[in-house]
Amino acid sequence: MWRHPELPVNAACATQAFANNQNGTGQTVNASCAGGYGSAFEDVWYSVTGTGNLMTITMSGSNRDGVLAAFTGCGTGELDCATINAGTSGSISFATTNGTTYFIQIQRRSGNNNNNMSDNICAVSAAGGGGLNYDPCSATPLIVNTNCVNTSSTNAGATDSGIADPGCAAYSGGDVWFSVVVPASGNITVTTADNGGFGDGGLAIYSGPCATPTFIDCDDDGGAGLFSSISLVGQTSGATLLVRVWEFGGGAGGTFDICATDPIVPTNITCDVPDPICSGSPIVFTAQSNGTEADVVNPGNNYDCLFTSPNPSWYYLEIATGGNLVIDITAGSDIDYAIWGPYADLATAIANCDSHGVPQDCSYSTAAVEQANVTGVVAGEVYVLLVTNFANTVQTITLDEAASNTAATDCSIVPLPVELVDFKGTNLGNQVQLAWSTISERDNDFFIAERSSDGKNWTSFAMIDGAGNSNTIRNYAVVDQNPQGTISYYRLKQFDFDGSLTTSEIVSVSRSASADVQLYPNPAKDQVEVAASENIVRVDIVSVSGVMVRSIELFNTSEATINVSDITNGVYLANIYTENETIVKRMVVRND
Repeated sequence: MWRHPELPVNAACATQAFANNQNGTGQTVNASCAGGYGSAFEDVWYSVTGTGNLMTITMSGSNRDGVLAAFTGCGTGELDCATINAGTSGSISFATTNGTTYFIQIQRRSGNNNNNMSDNICAVSAAGGGGLNYDPCSATPLIVNTNCVNTSSTNAGATDSGIADPGCAAYSGGDVWFSVVVPASGNITVTTADNGGFGDGGLAIYSGPCATPTFIDCDDDGGAGLFSSISLVGQTSGATLLVRVWEFGGGAGGTFDICATDPIVPTNITCDVPDPICSGSPIVFTAQSNGTEADVVNPGNNYDCLFTSPNPSWYYLEIATGGNLVIDITAGSDIDYAIWGPYADLATAIANCDSHGVPQDCSYSTAAVEQANVTGVVAGEVYVLLVTNFANTVQTITLDEAASNTAATDCSIVPLPVELVDFKGTNLGNQVQLAWSTISERDNDFFIAERSSDGKNWTSFAMIDGAGNSNTIRNYAVVDQNPQGTISYYRLKQFDFDGSLTTSEIVSVSRSASADVQLYPNPAKDQVEVAASENIVRVDIVSVSGVMVRSIELFNTSEATINVSDITNGVYLANIYTENETIVKRMVVRND
């Protein structure tokens, strides 16, 4: 027997070549599986050091039939044995003790005494940083990064984990498993790529316990070439997901790359929440992949040339200076666009979401660089631009003024994240009810309701989910079952999906009396009516930045008409002082 140097152990199959030369020393031992399998010729040997984990030895690319076997000693204590036909791959696996030496035999079983045997061999175990992950309960952890940081892995030697067919990429066994912890954003993307082992992969993601995982999604060719990519949003932060990888059609294909990223998911993916484009400020954003198509989310628009509209990003342009509007749209792979307008203002443009007519310009080419053109735009007009990521890969897209652009835009009108109106508290005896409404919401995650006995020190007592994105009136209410003192103070904290925070005005509620106060119409034009169930002492109209706009003193009346015709369009606070309490209402002025 002559022995090759010790076989290196890695997390993924890192092959090295060997030759079993003709007329070598006769076989040391015939392994148990060799009986009846061709004629016995010379053998060669490796040694390998155990890691305390399962060890898999893979032989591939042989020009001769062979037998692969593992032993605890030099030809004694057989652990596993496999017959491998010429031109195919095969593996053996066995449990190991850390630091213990094991012996690997390769015996030529075909040809004649004058045939050399050449082949490749590798050893895979946890020593290389991974471990064998043939089932979900032995999944290899993946680290989530901002950008794709590949981990090389293998499914060599894998069979069928026993988990139900995921339903894509012609699953037929040979799967391996990974685990990934969902980041704080709740978003996760898993992507596989070619590493020379097999050319076509499948990918599936699961939640739940490893013994009985729950299927979430499956992908065949969503990544580069014939490999896969799955993006999930709105997952539970801190939860562990299970990732399954296999070769299309089954089998033990070999090495591949895999990575997990926390993608930057744009918020402007529906036409009612467009982002502004401002002159002199190029926009650079990361386009989503595997997103819902625009014509599915907003099916009422006329998409004209866009036969498909995957991974949409929506923008608006408010024209400050007329001319020709020319926007360069630059990416690395195929993108498309459409632009609609003109609209009288942003509110009208948003109101037409889901009913945009034929676009002013549209492109469905295969180009990665596009140019949107609208000639003769007029100051004050608003246009809506849709950019779609047809390539379906996570890529950077840039929007900028073209050299031939002669128009200018500004961003003086920006949709408020949440337009809160009619925030009030009502005395219910031993409880206080808070009620409020919104006329629009943008990326609204949730509200926190807080109470105070002095208006200075606050404690939270309820969390209420927001609507996310909305352009319709939405009503909210929550009951404080433990109000503080004779007068209780309340406020709301509103949180966006990105964690940004807005705090409302303070509402005080007297538990000895409670006035029913009405303010209408709201939004108001020219004038607004105020009515209460008790006498009103004063009404102050204050801007959201705290500037007093108007103050009206009243005597012995529960009703008042307030002129707002000379007040600039916007959102204001109406502080209504009765004989027993102060009620604050959010008031919108729209003198169109």
